[in-house]
Amino acid sequence: MKRIALLLAAICCSASLWAQTIEEEAAWKLKADTVQALRQYKAKDNWFIGIQAGANHSLSDNARFGSFGAMTKPSVAISVGKYFAPAVGARLQFAYLKQMSRANSEVIEAYPQVFGNGNYGFNMFSGYLDGLFNLNNIFGQYDEDCRFNVVGILGMGVNTTFGFDDKVKEWGANSPAWGNNDVDRKTPYEVCTDSKALFALRAGLQFNYILSNTLDLNLEATFNATDDGLNGVRYDRKWDSYANVMLGLTYHFKDQYGDRRFRYTKVTDQAMVDELNRKINEEREKTVVVPAPVITEVKKEVVKNELLGMTVSFKIDKYNITDIQKKNVAEAAKYLEEHPEVNLIVTGYADVQTGSPAYNLKLSQKRAEAVSNMMVKEFGVDPSRIRVDYKGDSLQPYQLKNEWNRVVVFITEARNP
Repeated sequence: MKRIALLLAAICCSASLWAQTIEEEAAWKLKADTVQALRQYKAKDNWFIGIQAGANHSLSDNARFGSFGAMTKPSVAISVGKYFAPAVGARLQFAYLKQMSRANSEVIEAYPQVFGNGNYGFNMFSGYLDGLFNLNNIFGQYDEDCRFNVVGILGMGVNTTFGFDDKVKEWGANSPAWGNNDVDRKTPYEVCTDSKALFALRAGLQFNYILSNTLDLNLEATFNATDDGLNGVRYDRKWDSYANVMLGLTYHFKDQYGDRRFRYTKVTDQAMVDELNRKINEEREKTVVVPAPVITEVKKEVVKNELLGMTVSFKIDKYNITDIQKKNVAEAAKYLEEHPEVNLIVTGYADVQTGSPAYNLKLSQKRAEAVSNMMVKEFGVDPSRIRVDYKGDSLQPYQLKNEWNRVVVFITEARNP
């Protein structure tokens, strides 16, 4: 039991640390044209409680030779848990299951007058600590309006059996010796009915539909593996197992903001805006594809045209500049002030998956002109140091994400003497 407790503690610590990392990263998994980040949450936030009912099917030892219906019995469960981040959570689940098993087929066939159909039932309590992994949010950006989610389940716990059918006691006392050799023939068929706690592992999937801000409807299926003695009989197998399918409701408690789900909030702290800008530009810079730089001779010096790290992004079919992107325009103006030897080519683009080529060409022109006008009117840049260019969707500078191509980029060029 001490080893089990240590393993459970290790899972809790690992899940908590991983969730903290994911939560920090999730705050920056934003579109480049927004100024949103996840709210800051505390330990008391994002808790839930759930109830479920369904059926379990025994797969242990001889049970697999019984009929499907006979080996399937009801189960109920109650859970309490917390999501540390949109992608990762944990829960404690306690369940009661009516389990079924079956005597050895050879014994049933040899002594039908004693064993009948060989089926026998028993009761089981289980307690699991589960890690919950929202696959939607692990493989994609968290969308607070998404109503359907698929959640992976990995857990460990304990199964406790009790209440075996009375007839299994009679089998041990009254059944003839059986078996294929002299040793087995001297041993009656016995089922151990002593209550016992058995280590267990499980994995599964939960399909979750958000009914309201408060309630979720979920369908959950898990495969559970536990010690071979679960059904009171040990064979040469290491594990007994069962499958469990349950339908349930999950209730979400209010958080410190009076809400019940993870929510984005508008970023107003300038340091956060600056950091968000930096992360967006850094991520985009890794995948940029632009024409080869032009080399210009000026006063016998060689000056390379360079792509600046900052960009200005736009929402779909828009050319107005958002607050967070205005910061990038300011950075470009500052760069010109600090580098009197160069001018800037302000080049607009549009994504190829939206609009016609003619429309996109005009849209990219408006984007480039909007940036140029802001640099001149709001940041005092000499208009002679800016050259406006636009490509429409004829060139897509970012291959990783289509929406990144709704952008204006800055390229330096040598300033005429």
